[in-house]
Amino acid sequence: MLAGTQRSIFKKGNSLNRKSSMKISFIIKENRKREKELTSLLEQAENLIGFTEVAIFKTEFAGHAIILASEQVNNSNVIIAVGGDGTLNEVLNGVLKTPYKNTILGYFPLGTANDFQKTAGEILSVKHFINCLNNLSVKKINVGKLTCDSLNEKKIRHFINIADTGLGGFIAKRITQDSKNLGALLTYLKHTITGFLNYEKSIVTVKIDKQEYQGKLLSIAVCNGKVFGNGLIISPKAKLNDDLLQVTLLGNVSLWDYIKNLKSLKKGSLIINDNIHYYSAKSVVIYSSSTIETEADGEYIGGGKVSYELLPYSINLLAVTKE
Repeated sequence: MLAGTQRSIFKKGNSLNRKSSMKISFIIKENRKREKELTSLLEQAENLIGFTEVAIFKTEFAGHAIILASEQVNNSNVIIAVGGDGTLNEVLNGVLKTPYKNTILGYFPLGTANDFQKTAGEILSVKHFINCLNNLSVKKINVGKLTCDSLNEKKIRHFINIADTGLGGFIAKRITQDSKNLGALLTYLKHTITGFLNYEKSIVTVKIDKQEYQGKLLSIAVCNGKVFGNGLIISPKAKLNDDLLQVTLLGNVSLWDYIKNLKSLKKGSLIINDNIHYYSAKSVVIYSSSTIETEADGEYIGGGKVSYELLPYSINLLAVTKE
């Protein structure tokens, strides 16, 4: 039995140049503040062109979207992550957990930041998204893969946007532990500020392909997409299909350095600073005698030695067409 709530709508296929029977699955993390938008999306999904079955699943706990996506990947033509960047990350990992069979992955942003769409294409409305599904245009994109080795276990996680070792992982861990009574955005801002004030930089050795960095590390962002942290363009040169990961390394950077360059980060300008370095690479390995924490697409992964690699053209992403 599938581990989630499902509602299926069957109807005749009516699209030219498509198979007569196509299934689309929506994997949803609900957002009470956007219930009307979700209701509209699901109502309009019943009239999609060319799909004979629409299945709807709602997540019930952290990691549930991974399970649901892995169960659906072999019998769905399209899987849509409905939620924030974390939900998209879980669905991605569920899709890649099983032998991949060209299932199309799409997203409908229902989270707080929704940073990935700022690189991949912004969904402007429910109507716009339904048009994208009816067009069913697809582009092959890269995915990042990280391996986090701690004393007790090895964790492997894929990411579609950006993974961050250092301050970002430190913040993500504390957000995960927080009750979030302040709401998602204020909780994020609280832990970002306290993170800068309390985080102790580690001494690291980072191997970036054939290059090497040694010294203090505030954060290293390994990027497939451009934007993270609720609108910060940490990697202006990142592309989803260029066979490279873009790496932004923040060495001995202070809170004042961050505040001073915040406007540049929001504009997407490269920052000229002796402690900030930019690289292009296919692999990254981070060594440290102390435990450094890692997050991927905003989801806390763990602490320990971390290695990153590029998986080129490994996912079929639903293209966002013009409205």
